[in-house]
Amino acid sequence: MVSEQEKNHFETFGYLLKKACYSREEIGQITQVFDHVLDEDRQGEAFAGEKRQAVLGCIEKHQVLCNLVTDDRIFDIIHALLGDDFVWIGSDGNLYVGDTGWHPDGSQLGYARIKVAFYLDPVSRETGCLRVIPGSHIPPLHDDLKPLGSQRADPSVSPFGVAPNEVPSVPLESNPGDMVFFNQNLWHASFGGRTGRRMFTLNFGEKPETDDHIAYLKHTYESNLGFVKSMQHTQTGRVYEEAFLESDSPRIKGMVAKLLELGFK
Repeated sequence: MVSEQEKNHFETFGYLLKKACYSREEIGQITQVFDHVLDEDRQGEAFAGEKRQAVLGCIEKHQVLCNLVTDDRIFDIIHALLGDDFVWIGSDGNLYVGDTGWHPDGSQLGYARIKVAFYLDPVSRETGCLRVIPGSHIPPLHDDLKPLGSQRADPSVSPFGVAPNEVPSVPLESNPGDMVFFNQNLWHASFGGRTGRRMFTLNFGEKPETDDHIAYLKHTYESNLGFVKSMQHTQTGRVYEEAFLESDSPRIKGMVAKLLELGFK
């Protein structure tokens, strides 16, 4: 599933775009379930489009989505890139509003995490596709780009003399059925997308072997728990669905064992 060239590409540039991994029929079913899960979290109300809707634990809420975690098309790639005993970090489903400024999903440079993104609507450079800055998941470039973070609060800020959507980057244009794998330390953004564009992610981390790794997992868990308690109607009071943590799947058992050991729920 991953060639040596693709692995080198991921390790060097921080991302992989895998095209046409899922058929039209598969994506139709996935999209139908995704829409149902987000509708349920809105308690049947129409999406107002005033702010992003984010549902943590999205894929755990329906078996069709949950099956993606153990699907060879994802599992084998994650295993090839992260190695044995990788762990589940979580998932989210989103309806986006407006641009997403430049950011990494964290700067835990000593701990490898991968996000797998599914876009359920066609997205291009001008209509909200993911843009990435190749190689920005590793220093010194990762740290050199930190001034970009100020643009999220104020897009008029121009630390490098260019507008946010003109920062040198690669647009990962995609259609439903494609997948984007990227290191969560990679600087990325999105511009020009329509209100309500749909995307969900699956997130994995390498085997945690140091105190810093464990501290990162605990911090992420506490942050997600706070989000669920304050902003989410479904799954109140827990980050992970109980049925997921108690799955009979050997693959899921392997990736949640550490979570259970740490007392996550």
